[in-house]
Amino acid sequence: MTFVTLLKEVSKKALAHHKEEEAIKLLLMELSPYDAHQFYLNLDKEVPSDFEQTFREKSDLYILNHIPVQHILGYAFFYGYDFYVNDDVLIPRSETEQLVENTLYYYDKYFGNQRLDVLDLGTGSGCIGVTLAREEKNLKVTISDVSEKALIVANKNANHLKVEVTSIVSSWFDQIEGKFDMIISNPPYIPDDEIVEDIVQKEPEVALYGGKTGTDFYLHILQEIKPYLKDRALIGFEHGYQQKALIASYVKKIFPNAKLIQLQDYQGKDRMTFIGIGGVLDNE
Repeated sequence: MTFVTLLKEVSKKALAHHKEEEAIKLLLMELSPYDAHQFYLNLDKEVPSDFEQTFREKSDLYILNHIPVQHILGYAFFYGYDFYVNDDVLIPRSETEQLVENTLYYYDKYFGNQRLDVLDLGTGSGCIGVTLAREEKNLKVTISDVSEKALIVANKNANHLKVEVTSIVSSWFDQIEGKFDMIISNPPYIPDDEIVEDIVQKEPEVALYGGKTGTDFYLHILQEIKPYLKDRALIGFEHGYQQKALIASYVKKIFPNAKLIQLQDYQGKDRMTFIGIGGVLDNE
């Protein structure tokens, strides 16, 4: 059996169980002895029998047991880096990459090469804060999470990517001290009564659900955030595509003089809210 035949066969099984074909391709590619470029050049090569058995067993964990492919591999790709993940943290998503991308854009435009204090609030795997620290050496990053297990994962990723961050166990601002130039957060935003896929249920519940409308934590953060902001500051959120208007209403009530910008992801869904204070974002 060739790699391409195996891929087609297992992908068909995945689709029959309402699982993603792309996830099967990722699993096969990452388990194979080839890098991404070599993988596609060797699809017609014969698959070793022991590899075929291993791949079928691991793909069944995804297809039949609803275990995310990233948990099977032990890592997920984010912003070109591999991040260690397990069932203590939310798996990094592509939408969050765009939150990081826009944050870096606003840093370049409004802060130049200044040394900034940045807080990644509710860091999970550390993908936001660690990537910001890796991409921009002038960002002094603090990461926080209510889960000690999540911070173990985040610190492992910081060490893996060779960046220094300060990590704090904190339920939102409870244990946070000092003021920050940027506070970036991707809080839990799934409404409590929303039914999620079996595979999503494998991720930590504390990182998923955000109250009746999914916006409880955004309101809480905005109500508590002012003492932790410098005079000139940026707040950045990722959120659910249906929550744009409600979050905007919170911002306008709590920060009536701030600049509010809401952006779509590459799928055209409303996913990001940025709040500029003290002249930040005024030229957008």
